[in-house]
Amino acid sequence: MCLSASAQTIYVVDQFDPTGTGGNSYSSGQITNVWGNWFGSAFQSLDWDSTSDASNNPASGSMKINLNFNGSGSVPNQFEVYDGFNGISSPLNGILYTNFQCDVRFAQGSATTNGTYGYLQFGIAVGYNQDYFGGVSVPVGNTNWVHVSINLDANADTNLQNINDVLLHIYGPSMSGTSTFRVDNIKFVGGSPVTTNCVVDWNNVHQSIDGFGASSAWDGSWTTNQADILFSTNLDVVYSDNFGNKYTNNGVGLSLLRNHIVPANSTSANATPTTGETQIMQWAQARGARVWSTPWTPPAGFKSTNDIYDSGTATGNGINGGSFRGGNATNLAYASQLANYVAAMKNTYGVNLYAISIQNEPDAAVTTYEACQWTNTFIHDFVTNLYNALLAKGVGSTRIILPESQNWQDYQNLAGPAMTDPSVAADVGIVADHNYDGASGPANLTKNSYGKALWETEVSQLGGETSDIANGVYYAERIFLFMTVAQANAWHYWWLVNGLLDANAAPTKRLFNIGNYSRFVRPGYYRIDVANHNPLTSISAYKDTNSGNFAIVAVNPDPVTVTQVFNLANFTASSVTPWITSSNFSLASQATVSVANAAFTYPLPALSVVTFAGQSYVAPASITVSNAAYDSIGPAFVLTWNATSGATYSVFKTNVLGGPVSNWPAVVTGYPAGGAIGGPLSYTDTTAAVSPAFYRVSSP
Repeated sequence: MCLSASAQTIYVVDQFDPTGTGGNSYSSGQITNVWGNWFGSAFQSLDWDSTSDASNNPASGSMKINLNFNGSGSVPNQFEVYDGFNGISSPLNGILYTNFQCDVRFAQGSATTNGTYGYLQFGIAVGYNQDYFGGVSVPVGNTNWVHVSINLDANADTNLQNINDVLLHIYGPSMSGTSTFRVDNIKFVGGSPVTTNCVVDWNNVHQSIDGFGASSAWDGSWTTNQADILFSTNLDVVYSDNFGNKYTNNGVGLSLLRNHIVPANSTSANATPTTGETQIMQWAQARGARVWSTPWTPPAGFKSTNDIYDSGTATGNGINGGSFRGGNATNLAYASQLANYVAAMKNTYGVNLYAISIQNEPDAAVTTYEACQWTNTFIHDFVTNLYNALLAKGVGSTRIILPESQNWQDYQNLAGPAMTDPSVAADVGIVADHNYDGASGPANLTKNSYGKALWETEVSQLGGETSDIANGVYYAERIFLFMTVAQANAWHYWWLVNGLLDANAAPTKRLFNIGNYSRFVRPGYYRIDVANHNPLTSISAYKDTNSGNFAIVAVNPDPVTVTQVFNLANFTASSVTPWITSSNFSLASQATVSVANAAFTYPLPALSVVTFAGQSYVAPASITVSNAAYDSIGPAFVLTWNATSGATYSVFKTNVLGGPVSNWPAVVTGYPAGGAIGGPLSYTDTTAAVSPAFYRVSSP
């Protein structure tokens, strides 16, 4: 639960009310669905206590923890209780908070050490480790509620910028006996978020964007409405899930589709692999997406070892697991097969494959699904064979992708030998890898693209995904990092159905949060720089040089509204349209926001992604009109100039030709433009004459 006021921001982790948290009813005994022991055998049990509340609220309660220390210096000598089971649903950024607070109470007769009931520590989990940010010692005999307030500094302790849970810990090597410990009103407290001015710079250009996508692997049955919601930018798409429930949403406009290649059942160079996804590929292409393909395995005959556990048999079919055989004959034959596949997709199904990968996760040692391990030498040797085979089949424009390691950093250097050999690297179009590097991704997102397009081509949370806004915002932040830190040209989720749509083909928030990028940041756009945005937010911006369209994507992962000022540098617009995905909205357009003096302000809702879509124009250079003198007894002087549609202008006057800026006092500011581009505007000067008078017209 989150409370926000003008002077304070408060995130309540748990008040231990009967209704509990996260849909778990404490009055029904479900507190252990949220809180539990992480480690330490001093822990005995915990439960919800309705009879004791730190605020004397008869409608609330507290968490009671029962402990037993043996005093021998060995286990059981500590406990660690945390809410990592079902606690903070979306990580908190500790930069927002200055204090951790709670109320604690020890029962009479609890185990003691050095005149206290033990040193009670508070912290967060960092992977499998703990980061304790402070603690308190309660003197023996004080069995009243004690209020705890611990200062936080997330700038000094960067772990606190990603708070997923709260730890309660006592390490008592010299303590002996039982303890009863209660805790209540756990919360993080801070000031109001500061409004900052970020600068979106049209002229500070970074990488080009190839798109955003996901995979239809092994999925052969769709409806056209599913294709519309996933790949079109249509408005108000009506579609149904597997239970017949109807939804109306705007298309998310995915621009990349990755599909699975079914291996040929032969080692003949004339054999052609297939796929069960041709209709999906056609539908995606018709809606503007680029389609590309990945093999999970070559035919069994091209592998030196085969899976002997497949289907529980002693022989197996050879497609699960194993290693690529390599060698000239194998390379020539398999390259020919893949080229046959690309040609067949074009000539038979009308699908022009944008790219083809050599192998899905060549470093994955698995035997439970289609897979094949490759060495970096085998990848190096195969590239030129595949390139020549594609040329021979008339599909040489299809780009070659490698290595698609399971980890973003390609720890086995699968790409290295190919990409450092100029004769091989010239045949590669895209360097790509997956992002199965843990919940927070790899420690370092930067990597060598060797001058090629850099794609992230698969990721999901393997432990299971929720469909809520917290999960959606998590992926929006992951995309932000891949775009801004890794400077990737493309980003992909794993599955479309049972992924972006859930197992029953119902929409998820991550679908629409990804859509906050994919619908507006189209292939051919360029990322442009965003400087000085609020540290609580993740903001990136993109432009289409040809059309002037632009998109600013702002992610607010925190449980409070953050007001952000956007300053537009080297361009402006008349207005922007916000599109919000939050707990209440799913890629829904809002009322337009006017841009004045190349700036606009917007409150980013708590736990949301907002895309600001607009049409830019570049402000014209200043215009100086000189020798425009007139007589004081003559008619009023009229100054006329050609205007850019939507621009605003200021008119200045001085009697000092070429004088300093200080000698150009403003006569009119924010003079409105009108009419078509190049249409005339005029300013009439009816003031007392200045002879000679000089005028300057400029646009912000």
